[in-house]
Amino acid sequence: MEENLRDAVVVHVDPSCPFAWITACWLREVEQLRGIDLQVRLLSLSVVNEHRELDAWYRGFNDQAWGPSRVMAAVARKRGPVDARRFYEAFGERFHVQLDTGDDVDRDAVARQALADAGLPEQFAAAATDPGRDDDLRALTRAALEPVGLDVGVPVTVIDGVAASGPVLSAIPRGEAAVALFDAVRTLAGQDAFVRLERRRVGKLHVA
Repeated sequence: MEENLRDAVVVHVDPSCPFAWITACWLREVEQLRGIDLQVRLLSLSVVNEHRELDAWYRGFNDQAWGPSRVMAAVARKRGPVDARRFYEAFGERFHVQLDTGDDVDRDAVARQALADAGLPEQFAAAATDPGRDDDLRALTRAALEPVGLDVGVPVTVIDGVAASGPVLSAIPRGEAAVALFDAVRTLAGQDAFVRLERRRVGKLHVA
């Protein structure tokens, strides 16, 4: 293993976002294969979009995203990043993988179930309906977006100290494909002149 691959890789996520989930799962695969030090941190889409004019369906998505983000932020503040990641992964397994994540899904209930799955105290569930947590979410989101310098959402990744929007994926790369993509993204992140690479999405999302 290369020594510098032991440096921290950070992925900023919103629990409700399927694209962030796919990117986090990809990096978890790389973590298992290459031994990177993966950190999962919060970036709230509800904060990013709270003052924007949005289509009705996306406004609904963002309004419902407050609860799980508040819970993750509360866990991070009281228990630290390791337990916050445990909550995130438990929530994602239920919300993205096991459920049809339509507008009728009670995300606060899923967050409560995820706390139990992760072995975390049930009292964190109360944070979902506590708007007093939102200043904390705003501060976390500002800190995550500041190094990117762009008006973006999730995922945001930090590799070798370089923060960038993405990569946005429609499926989770596994095995050597995951490692190859990581090496490619790492190479791009190391190029000061590189800004963006984007193409049209084809097909449905695959979150498992």
